[in-house]
Amino acid sequence: MSKYNTDLDYAILDIDISKEKLEEIKAEADRIISENKESNENLAVAYLKKVQCIRKLGPLKTIGFIFYEETNPLLYDEAGNLLKKENIKNLLEKALELSPNMPEAFMQLGLLNYRGLFRFLSDNEDEAKDWLSKAIQQKPDYAAAFNNRAMLFYYSKIENEKDKDKIEKIKIDYKNAVADLTEAIKIRPSDAIYRLNRGVFHSRLGEHKEAIEDFSNAIHNASGVLKDKLNTKVLILNLRGKEYAELKEYRKAIEDFSETLRLRDNDLSSESKHSKPDYGDTFLMRGKSWYLAGEKDKAKADFEEYLNRKCNTEDDENRWQVSNYIGVKPEDIF
Repeated sequence: MSKYNTDLDYAILDIDISKEKLEEIKAEADRIISENKESNENLAVAYLKKVQCIRKLGPLKTIGFIFYEETNPLLYDEAGNLLKKENIKNLLEKALELSPNMPEAFMQLGLLNYRGLFRFLSDNEDEAKDWLSKAIQQKPDYAAAFNNRAMLFYYSKIENEKDKDKIEKIKIDYKNAVADLTEAIKIRPSDAIYRLNRGVFHSRLGEHKEAIEDFSNAIHNASGVLKDKLNTKVLILNLRGKEYAELKEYRKAIEDFSETLRLRDNDLSSESKHSKPDYGDTFLMRGKSWYLAGEKDKAKADFEEYLNRKCNTEDDENRWQVSNYIGVKPEDIF
């Protein structure tokens, strides 16, 4: 994407912009701030762009499960000074002093309290939600803000099946996330990441057909960037495979898991093979699908491959773990 657009979240995977372009944008923003000759609106945008570029240019980036994360809690400016939460917050507050209703600045303040991006700095999801909601109020067609507000609920997990009240609250959170992502998709229907994220919440709600539709759409519409960073890291295909397995469509599940492993072979032929995941869980999931499809020999081969990657194949305890995953006795498998 050659033209920088401040309402986009450049940390989202499906939006590509080069490091060189970001460095150029940040340098221009620093110049404008230093000279202090522009209008208040232009100065506010410069502060905003500086924050957005700091996010994207931070050290040791990786791709999180669903959204972008920093792996290193320490961000530094060009002079080597440590950028703490307050440093980022001050830049955004200066932007809002100059332009009090800037929705993009509201979203960045939300991200400062977001367990995804700056999760090492804060864990105040209520404040994050308030800032993101304020961004949406100011800009009702702000797709990235809808996405990020939805992803606040990503860490809400049902841990105790007996806690009915908490389960109901979490399900409401999931439904709200689906609603937010539906709005994001309406605004930017070609962005596969929003479909991918919505599929995750459909899955958690037990809406497996809807999840499959979203994952399929994400695979079909993903840009080259998204495919490179997601498909080969056991995300979309494995997620869809699990949904097929839930619907007892085991052959389709096997196809997705097998395609993931084919991509694995391609990865392992590259120079960066040592940084690739071992895909052990894919063998485990495919093995279960083989077993439930009646192909016990193929299932056994996958289970043994999984055990070889994760632990000692000969350990009875590890075999019990696999058999419990399937719901049978170890002697029925090995």
